[in-house]
Amino acid sequence: MLAVGVLQAQSLLHAQAGAAGHASPWFGRIAGLGAFYHSSATIATNGQLLPGATATISNNQTATVDVGYDVTKYLFALLMVGVPPKPTVTGQGTVTALGALGRVRYGPAILTGGYRIPTRGALRPYIATGAAYAIIVKDHDAAVSQLDVHNNWGFVLQAGAEYRLNKAWDVFADFKQLWLAVNADGFLAGGVPVKARVTLNPSLVSAGIKFRFHQAGGRRTLRAP
Repeated sequence: MLAVGVLQAQSLLHAQAGAAGHASPWFGRIAGLGAFYHSSATIATNGQLLPGATATISNNQTATVDVGYDVTKYLFALLMVGVPPKPTVTGQGTVTALGALGRVRYGPAILTGGYRIPTRGALRPYIATGAAYAIIVKDHDAAVSQLDVHNNWGFVLQAGAEYRLNKAWDVFADFKQLWLAVNADGFLAGGVPVKARVTLNPSLVSAGIKFRFHQAGGRRTLRAP
């Protein structure tokens, strides 16, 4: 009887240990990111389009956090949020003399669904597509006063690769191309109303680490025959 009890206890401990280390489908990623804008703008005053007037957006860097979920071994969903950057909008063309039109601090949020390309090694490339949303946190006036930039949706294509270090950690490199534009309005000197459609279209390049969560499994019990 003592031997049976010892064997049952050992079996129970092994079962619980195996369940406690069960991998969760949830994972996280932390990265540094560079945003490189392919920018342009159309600008109008008093309802009239200004010929030759455009704008550029300054490139910037930020940090991002991703939360992901593995739907299957190869399919995943990923939400990226970033520390809000503050690029400068500068007048170009016929409005070059205005200089900086304003600065905008915005919080990027990107939701994608992706596919990991099957491989045999530790390197796992992936592709994805989804939606981006620019959340305007704060507007900063420059040549344009009472600047008001509006939130907007965009489209994104994504590609990258993860390299598995061990069961818990990966390193990764990621590229996203966004098609995103925002509307803005305010006033120039003398109270002249101005409106603009600013195209951002940033290329986002990032690299960082990925970690997988683990969850405790359901408790198992064994009965003696």
